[in-house]
Amino acid sequence: MVPNPIGPECIRVTKVYDWVVLTNRDRNKVQIPEECFAAIEDARHDGNTITATCSEVVGTRSCDFIGAIPANIPSVPGAQIVSLAFHVHIRVQFFCNGEPLPGCNFVVPVSFMDEVILCFPEGTEINCNIFDVQCTVVLNQMLGDMVVLDVTMCKDVQVEAEVKLEVEAKFCGPRPVIPIEEDGFVCPTPRFPQQCPTFFPTLNCDCQGSAEFDGVASILVFEDGQGGGTTGNLDFTALVCDQCTLAGSRIQVTYIDTLGPTPTPTPTNPGPDIEQSFTFTANDFAQPTCVTDPATGLVTGLTATGTGVITPAGGVPENATFTLTLTDAPLGDAATLLITGATSTVTIALTDAANPGLEVEVGDCDRFPV
Repeated sequence: MVPNPIGPECIRVTKVYDWVVLTNRDRNKVQIPEECFAAIEDARHDGNTITATCSEVVGTRSCDFIGAIPANIPSVPGAQIVSLAFHVHIRVQFFCNGEPLPGCNFVVPVSFMDEVILCFPEGTEINCNIFDVQCTVVLNQMLGDMVVLDVTMCKDVQVEAEVKLEVEAKFCGPRPVIPIEEDGFVCPTPRFPQQCPTFFPTLNCDCQGSAEFDGVASILVFEDGQGGGTTGNLDFTALVCDQCTLAGSRIQVTYIDTLGPTPTPTPTNPGPDIEQSFTFTANDFAQPTCVTDPATGLVTGLTATGTGVITPAGGVPENATFTLTLTDAPLGDAATLLITGATSTVTIALTDAANPGLEVEVGDCDRFPV
C-alpha cells in the first residue's frame, strides 16, 4: 500500500473579502394599461368586487455594478462606496369576483439603487444577486389609473478574488520552476489583494432577538413640533443579530394613521386632523447590549442602536437614529422603538398585555473562543 501522509496542500479558491445582505422595501406606483383600467371601471360600476395579485416573473432578476469611489475611512484601506442597481419584473393580475379580468395581466419592471461601503481593494470584483422578492398590491391606494405595489427585495453582495490558499487558510505561492538544462526567466511570486481585518469578517453577536406586531396600536408621532398620540395600523418587524451575526439585522415599520382628530377633541382643544403616517427602515446597527437575569443567567432582553431612514406621509425621507429595546420575560413581552430624525420623532411602546399578537423572542449566542 502506498503511504498517504497528511501534509500541507495549496488549493485555488474564491476568497471572500467582504459580504453584506441588503433589504429594500418600497411602494412603487405603476401605470395600469388603458384596456385593463376601462375593464376595472366597468366592473366596479356594475357592483363587482375587484382584487389583484402581484408576483415575481421567474428568470428576470439581475444586478448591475454601477461604479465605486473611495470611502476615505483611515482605518480601512481599500474601503469604497459601491453603487449597485438591482432589477426584477413583477406580474400584476386583476380579478373580478375571483375570476381573471380580461386584459388585466401585465408585467412591470421594478428597480432599486443601492450605495454600500465595502472592502473593495484593487484586484477584487463584485458578485451580487437577489435571493428573495415579495410583492403585495395595495388596492386601497389606487390613484386614478395608477396602482401601488409594495415590493420587498433581499440582496446578497460579496467582494471576491481568486486566490491560492493552504488548507490552514494562509496565502501560498507557486512552487519554483524546475530548470531544464539552462536557467531562464524567474517569474515573480503573485501578490493577492490586501485584506481588511478591521472591517470584515465581523464578530459574532452576544445575543439575538426578534419582535413582530401587525395590528391597531397607539403611538406618539411628532413632525415639525406638531402631533402627539395617534392610533392606526402598525406593521412592525425587528430582527437583531439573526443567526448571531450583525448582518442579519433589520427593522421595518409601516404606520398608517387612522384619519380623524386624535385624541378626541374637546371644546377648548379642538385638535387638528394631522396625517401622521410614516415608514421607517433601519440600515446600520451597532453591536447590541444584552440583559441577563442574575438568578438564571439567561438573556431576557437587549438594546440595539443604529441609523435608518424615516419617511413621513407626503414628506421627504430623512436620516434618523433609533434605539430598540426588547424584553422577553415571564411577566410579559415588550418592545420599544424610539426614532429621532431632523424633523420627526416617533415613540412606539408595545406590550403583549396592551397589544395582543405581539411576539418577542430574545436569546443567547455562543461565540467562538478567542
